[in-house]
Amino acid sequence: MQAGDWMAVLRDVFADRGLPVTPRLRDVAAQLALPGAVLAGPSAARWHGWTMPSTETFVALAGRRPRLRHVHVLTQEVPETDVQIIDGHRVTGPDRTVFDCARLLPDGVASALLTTALQECWTTMPELASRIRDATGRHGTPRLVRLIRTVALGNRTAALRLAGKLLQRAGIWGWSPHEPISDRWGLIGLGDLVFPEAKLVIELGIDELEPAPLRERHTRLAAAGWTVVTYTWGDLTSRPSDLVAELRQHLDRLTPVRW
Repeated sequence: MQAGDWMAVLRDVFADRGLPVTPRLRDVAAQLALPGAVLAGPSAARWHGWTMPSTETFVALAGRRPRLRHVHVLTQEVPETDVQIIDGHRVTGPDRTVFDCARLLPDGVASALLTTALQECWTTMPELASRIRDATGRHGTPRLVRLIRTVALGNRTAALRLAGKLLQRAGIWGWSPHEPISDRWGLIGLGDLVFPEAKLVIELGIDELEPAPLRERHTRLAAAGWTVVTYTWGDLTSRPSDLVAELRQHLDRLTPVRW
């Protein structure tokens, strides 16, 4: 230390002077300075490998809020079920990390993270709703409710991406996105997710269409032998397991049996 080979990263935590002080290094230093602390919020997101604009360090440490420069301390308790070990460090799991980031980050960044988290299945709407109920009465909860309601509306592109990911994770193949479907009169339209062999089409975001054109399209699809199932963003995010089970039943019924 006297020879100048060390530098202070945080109070009582030193590192080799040649090391750059990165957000991850500061995260590690915070856990050394605060025994028992769990990396949370944007810090946890970094360790999960998520793209995160915030470079601040956040830790959860129940019962006290010590003052440590450059470190934000969340005093809520983190149950062991919400903790993972990543590279030897205690980090909040994906569900808890998404929830904390949504509370801590600005609206635009938080909304983008929530959308991505639902698309990537880092969390689900029921999980978020449960955590919000547990946080009722705390500062910032009404804002979080508003953000989640906005994200819950979803959009066609996000719904298509999430539906495709759910099918892939369930091992369901044989489908194509944006597949043109025609009958003897010509093009009926593009199916959001189409199983050509089973003649099954999944439609997403159908609320964007006027009722009359929608009825006409469904009539033509049915006449051409197609089965149409429709799912909303709410279906995809609140009951993904039920949705996958329903699709398996449709495919078992519709896919031709080869002997």
